[in-house]
Amino acid sequence: MTSQKKMLLIAISAILFFICLVTLIMNLKEKNMIITSDTRLLVENTTVHLIEHDGVQVAYDNGFPIPEFSTWKMNEESRQYISLNGEWRFGHEDEISCTDADLACSDKAYNDSAWSVQKVPASLDLAYDNGKYQYSFGAFWFRKTFKVEQDWEAKFVKLNALGMGYHSAIYINGTKVGENEGSATSFSFNVSPYLNYGEDNVIAVQIIRPPHDQNDDGALPAGGFDWWDYSGITRDIYLEATAPQTISKVIIDASPLKERVNAYVVLLNYGKEAADLSLQVQPGVENVAAQTKNVTMKADEVKVVTFEFDTPAIEAWSTESPKLYQLKAEIKNGDSLTTQYGAIDVEVGDAKVLVNGSPEWFKATNWHDENKESGRSMSPEEYRAEIDVAKNANANLIRNAHYNRHPYAYEYADQIGMYVMDEIENYWLSEKAIAHQLYEKGLSREKAIAMAWNQVNHPSVIIWSVANENTPNNTTHLAWFNDMRDAVRSVDPKKRPVTYASNTQHHPVDMSMSAADIIGFNQYYGFHGGEAADYGAEQYREKLLEIHERYPSKPIILSENGTWSSLGDRAREQWQAGNFAAHWDVTVSYPFTAGYTFWNLKDYRSKMEYTSRDPQRLSGMGMVDWAARSPKVVYYYFQEATSRGANRIMNPRFDRGIEEWQIISSQKEQAYTIVEEGMQISLNASDTVTLKQNAFDLLAGSYVVELKVRGLQGQAIAGKIELKSSYLSGGSLVKEFDSSGLIKLPFTLTHNGVTNVTVNLHLEGTQSNEQILVEQVDLFPELK
Repeated sequence: MTSQKKMLLIAISAILFFICLVTLIMNLKEKNMIITSDTRLLVENTTVHLIEHDGVQVAYDNGFPIPEFSTWKMNEESRQYISLNGEWRFGHEDEISCTDADLACSDKAYNDSAWSVQKVPASLDLAYDNGKYQYSFGAFWFRKTFKVEQDWEAKFVKLNALGMGYHSAIYINGTKVGENEGSATSFSFNVSPYLNYGEDNVIAVQIIRPPHDQNDDGALPAGGFDWWDYSGITRDIYLEATAPQTISKVIIDASPLKERVNAYVVLLNYGKEAADLSLQVQPGVENVAAQTKNVTMKADEVKVVTFEFDTPAIEAWSTESPKLYQLKAEIKNGDSLTTQYGAIDVEVGDAKVLVNGSPEWFKATNWHDENKESGRSMSPEEYRAEIDVAKNANANLIRNAHYNRHPYAYEYADQIGMYVMDEIENYWLSEKAIAHQLYEKGLSREKAIAMAWNQVNHPSVIIWSVANENTPNNTTHLAWFNDMRDAVRSVDPKKRPVTYASNTQHHPVDMSMSAADIIGFNQYYGFHGGEAADYGAEQYREKLLEIHERYPSKPIILSENGTWSSLGDRAREQWQAGNFAAHWDVTVSYPFTAGYTFWNLKDYRSKMEYTSRDPQRLSGMGMVDWAARSPKVVYYYFQEATSRGANRIMNPRFDRGIEEWQIISSQKEQAYTIVEEGMQISLNASDTVTLKQNAFDLLAGSYVVELKVRGLQGQAIAGKIELKSSYLSGGSLVKEFDSSGLIKLPFTLTHNGVTNVTVNLHLEGTQSNEQILVEQVDLFPELK
């Protein structure tokens, strides 16, 4: 070969190599997967994943450790914030011009003055143009101008978004910062390289909402699902600026039984140079001193620094006493982060869930976080109103069906003492979709990691749930669950139990139950399949015993059960309450159950076809209604249910006046007064008062009516309890009062199906000005 040919070949090879190199670099930059001097990403993997640092698993997303999102309240003094809530320019792709001939919608110079002005956060379905977009799909664009001060140039600046989607793409000044998939998980981007400091900046967000009927094995959920797919920038969005050497997060493991607090401080040096830091941690426990450690960090390095504190004075967090502490981690003359936490221990064993060393039973309800005014973009006040409904119903646990919540929901649960079962969007996935998630896409695992990382410090979060009603009885599902369970456990130093909700009616055998810490299963016997004559109670009992026999050491939680009703349709309301009572009674009959979870706290919107005839697309399965949170009959049944069973007496304590009680009196003037302790009744000689109520929806079995009365001692009041039913011997049973103050009348019903019993309380005065206080009337089953 001649020298000229050699030179030509070398030149061609060099050109081809250069073209390939440029192409590779451009592709990597497009995917935000290359470490360059201007983006300075710490890792190439932009998905949610774990990297071990100093023996601790750290969750990464978009190239750096996932930060703490409790800063949405913007109260960390060492940091600076810009809220991006408020007015944004807005347009749907069919209504705005972003063609190739024009500037792209993301460009800073694009003229968006013709777009409408809408508020953020908000749900497209309800907030914009009176719900104009609730049935609109495709791409929605949002734009906002904001100014960043010059002194931010020396800082590490993050864009924190608490919820948007389903698909979202973020642009700063025309450059794509990154993308996110999913609507309910908080996420963050490093935007330091993209900002213009000391001048105006433009953020553009593209939201893509898939059609209701779209099936996508890579999406979560993959296709149909029984709730509403609120879209848009639905939760708070803000910029957070810290020193380059920053505290990303503190993982706290506070144990009241061991009297220890361990704090794992995740440090990030975003600076260009190495740094020597003095890091101090104060656990916030009385008489426990702060500790200080010196740390040397390289540029673009992440470290985890561990602090261990003996805390003999620490108080346990519980639903009765939700004691909270504040830990402060601070870099001397630099960044700081305050984290709220509670001390709690959770274990599972011998078919029990132990909380702080004692068995716990969960009186629970499922919940969708939405209302008719704000959709899924509720304010703290609206969140409190929603969660208070569950608290006032005497629930001690709320299941976040079927996705993560705004950080405030967890903060409020911490404050008021409400357990939480947190959950992610693995819902109704086929075996094919499960395999795609497990072996190809990995979004299921990402959501599991992010859930545990973001909520790990909340003492209220007591159970992690990673899936709901998928196709379970196969080795693929088992491997998928194990993958998510192990990821959650690696993040959570407390090793709180991990579960999922199985659908035992459609999938009677579920091998994956063997891997769950707690067995959760959904069943609607008597409603979705099964025999309706007894609300499906006996079929449920058979399934419960079958599962226990197969897994005798595991506690079981009924994770869903309920039926439809409409507020004001008393027959349907009563059927819903009876259905609840029958299944509650079975659940509390056995020592291996750990809880009952009602479906649902409130009526909710659903995209499923069965709601299409309702303008608001409502599913009426709530214990309160959608519009005003007004209680249905089942709310009061749930409120009064105890380990003894469901109480069939409505308003047994008289705390709602005389609602549900018919009062018949021989006096012309009112003979009773509602007081804090119950119903105060005044009687003179020959006066009579009868309190009457129907107890509906009793199945065959043994029951007892109990009456708590004060004021009988030393008085000559005559009284009796009378029960009436066509299934009682002679049609009625009677028991007269004595002076004990506690009257019990057992009875048995033998019949097929459902019946009711009328409870009459008769009081008759024998002398003047006699006083009696009826504290409570109960009707409980005699459980098997």
